[in-house]
Amino acid sequence: MTAFPDAEPVVLQPATAPHTLCLALVGDLGYENSEEVLALVGGELWAREDVRTLRLDCRRLDMVDSTGLAALLQIHRWTQRGGMDLYLDHPGPVLERVLRITGTYEHLTAPRPFSHGQGAAPQTYEIEG
Repeated sequence: MTAFPDAEPVVLQPATAPHTLCLALVGDLGYENSEEVLALVGGELWAREDVRTLRLDCRRLDMVDSTGLAALLQIHRWTQRGGMDLYLDHPGPVLERVLRITGTYEHLTAPRPFSHGQGAAPQTYEIEG
């Protein structure tokens, strides 16, 4: 459980490039707040017509359950349908474990064959050995 249960689960961050929306996922991502997270991410995403890249900073995620994974997959579907790139930045060991166990790691973190961004994408995940 997150140390600050009343904290916002999605925090807007400064853009790192043009046409990029950067959001941080904070605390738990699961059954109790996945609908709120989807509403917040969707609201930010669809409020901006020029977004070509969505970057989700996951370093402050404490817990991810199957409902949280479903939320990430829904966000992935939204970005794919909208012709946008999605990056999960700094997934950390908790999220990485869930992604690997469920076989969704490559699906959500693989480099995109076509990118809207300019130049090479920055490193988007950290793997500890």
